[in-house]
Amino acid sequence: MPKHNIANQIARDRGPAGFWALVAALPGLAAALAFLYLAYDEVVHNNGLEKQGGAVVVGGMALFAYLFWIIARWSYDSVHAALTPQRLQAMWLRRFQTEKSERFRPSREIDRLSRYGISSLTLQDRDVQLSFEQRRNRFAPFFWLFFVPSAAAVAIFGNQMLQQAIAQFRHPQLSPDLHTAVGQIIGNFFAELVVLALVLAVIILAALASVLLIMAFAAVSGPVGAMISRNRDDFPQLPLLLDRIRHGRRAKGAVILRIGDRHWKDAVASSLGVADAAIIDLTNVTGNIAWEIDQAAKTCTRAGLVFIRRESAAPMSREAAQVLAHMLGQAPQNNEIISYPASPGAKARAFARRLRQAIYAAADRRANAAGAV
Repeated sequence: MPKHNIANQIARDRGPAGFWALVAALPGLAAALAFLYLAYDEVVHNNGLEKQGGAVVVGGMALFAYLFWIIARWSYDSVHAALTPQRLQAMWLRRFQTEKSERFRPSREIDRLSRYGISSLTLQDRDVQLSFEQRRNRFAPFFWLFFVPSAAAVAIFGNQMLQQAIAQFRHPQLSPDLHTAVGQIIGNFFAELVVLALVLAVIILAALASVLLIMAFAAVSGPVGAMISRNRDDFPQLPLLLDRIRHGRRAKGAVILRIGDRHWKDAVASSLGVADAAIIDLTNVTGNIAWEIDQAAKTCTRAGLVFIRRESAAPMSREAAQVLAHMLGQAPQNNEIISYPASPGAKARAFARRLRQAIYAAADRRANAAGAV
């Protein structure tokens, strides 16, 4: 029987998804490059940084370029995740705590697994907020919801003005005087250009306003959401979610459920039943985490476990190692544990890549073991 290889299947899925994601990102990318070129041209050929007000113009163009780069990235990520079939279900066994901005956040990479065919699920304490980046990423797909109506309204209005200008240009009420008539024709021509420029400018402003609106929503949704959902418990919704996963309708992106202490163990046990792989953070092996590891080993088997750990954390205590050895048969070796950096940087990409490979390998091990039985 041939060995199961989920990584190859997902790689085939990602090809078409990546192409259409690139197509969706091209308008934003083209606008960003255009503004960068205009800023470069202003600096190099027009001495923009030396003349009065030139620095403001160059800075504005650079800001526009950056905001359109954000739009391009949002478009690419959203379309890529939406078009990539979710072949696997991973569960992150870590009780969410506050993740400080100066530290590397594993949640950032786990949120992005959907672009690689992995739907993730985790449980969160009710009194913890998502990071600003996580909130912003969740609002990003709504960019087009804000932008399209405003841009369409501007385009319709601009088209009406343009048609009026074209009608005046084609059937002008010209003066009998030749010089005046020529002036009228030239004026009508430039009026069309002005209308086009105004429509383009308003569309650009609509795009920037949509980005700023999403940023504002992300900023206020943390404290407001925490206040509103302080007593929320998503446990009643869990059976429906798990039933959808069992039928192959996995969520696009990370699903984070707020679960109270009263239902925590039931939620963990039932969620592990639909997971192809369980991600376990060994940075601090508390009693609760030890119980979760034991449940994961029973449900997903040792083959389906993926271990991560912060590289700057203190060495695992002998007691913790003994507990893991008792539950798993053998404590995880160093080569089985994926280290994540203490702070953001280049190592984050390496961690993300190793994490995806480990999840694929865990799913393959379980599938091959099941096929051999």
